[in-house]
Amino acid sequence: MGCEPRRFDLTMLHAAYDAFRRDTARTAAAAGADGVPMDAATASTWSLFTFHWHVQDRAEKNALWTVMYAKDADAPGRLGAVLDEMALRAVKVVPLIDAVDAALEQRDRLMFARYAPELHASVNALLDYKESDVLPLIPGTLTAFEWGTFDVEFRREIGMRGLGVFLPWLLDGAPEPTRRAVLHLLPPPIRLFYRTSWRPRYRRRFGAAVPAC
Repeated sequence: MGCEPRRFDLTMLHAAYDAFRRDTARTAAAAGADGVPMDAATASTWSLFTFHWHVQDRAEKNALWTVMYAKDADAPGRLGAVLDEMALRAVKVVPLIDAVDAALEQRDRLMFARYAPELHASVNALLDYKESDVLPLIPGTLTAFEWGTFDVEFRREIGMRGLGVFLPWLLDGAPEPTRRAVLHLLPPPIRLFYRTSWRPRYRRRFGAAVPAC
């Protein structure tokens, strides 16, 4: 039992969810600003958000929720209802992402101002529910091996090149405890790449608030 927290370490999931909240908050703030700016910074935030959102969504569906649904089918109970509620909240996010995407592509300021705040609220509702109701069920539902396949699936989805953007994006503006916790999980070579190559390149390209040390 003493090693259980490490076997099911959810640090990266919580950090990713915070990054999604951050990006949709930035997008909503841009939509609410005077003149509804649709500038390069907003476009960069949006492209990073949508890319990582879809990667995360596919990895979670393939390695976590599908497996948990299968276990509920063997012994139907509360798990299925919790996952159904999560799926319902996730479905509500999809058209809002499409609407904001279309607004930015068409430079439709009114559409952007309408849907960006709705997306932020919907994403928060989904992620809050995942953290309060779904993630606590993982240790009691999945085996350590099944949980480990999520990391494998995520890395397969994002690839090594994508990891070089993912880590500095993840830690962009993250509080110090989160930054330390995430870096602690990484092997030394990856931490070195992050500090010497990936983070500086990300800052040059996106001008983000990634900590300097």
